Amino acid sequence: MNACLPGLRLSLCLLFGMVLSSFVASGQNSQSLPVSYNFGEGATLTSNVRLNEINIHAFRHFRRRWPTVTGETWLKADGGYIVSFKEKSLRCQARFDTRGGFQYSLKYYAGKDTPGDLAGLIGIKYPAYGIDVVTEITNGEKTFYLVKIENSSSLKTISVSEGRVEVFEELINGGVHTDPGK
Repeated sequence: MNACLPGLRLSLCLLFGMVLSSFVASGQNSQSLPVSYNFGEGATLTSNVRLNEINIHAFRHFRRRWPTVTGETWLKADGGYIVSFKEKSLRCQARFDTRGGFQYSLKYYAGKDTPGDLAGLIGIKYPAYGIDVVTEITNGEKTFYLVKIENSSSLKTISVSEGRVEVFEELINGGVHTDPGK
């Protein structure tokens, strides 16, 4: 009987270790799964952390600046918080530091949705190009745009700020997508 005891102990230890490791793993996974909150009238918020773990300064700033968004998702990441959402059917993101300070926001436009003044400025400088996608970047004080434009021979990423247009990146187009924005 004593000869079976070491084998039984080993089996019990292995079983206990498996149960404990699955318990710990399920506890870790539940924190990384999205949590959804409903605020009435169809307003929802999704997050990878509990609501009380989101910095209150970031949350209040976001709610004041973007009061009527949809699809609001908060992500706690290294260095702060990233909020993804839709504003007037446009995809957007806002970034806050760990103390809740606003850093910048991004808004993405399809070529056909490019604001008129921006499209006009690009059309004057690059008349043979179509606008594919626009990323609006703002830090609350300044706004600039990164714009992907293309024609049958080249792709360019241009930076537009304060009326200045500069080439940020230029590639040769293989002719795969030659009708941007449509």
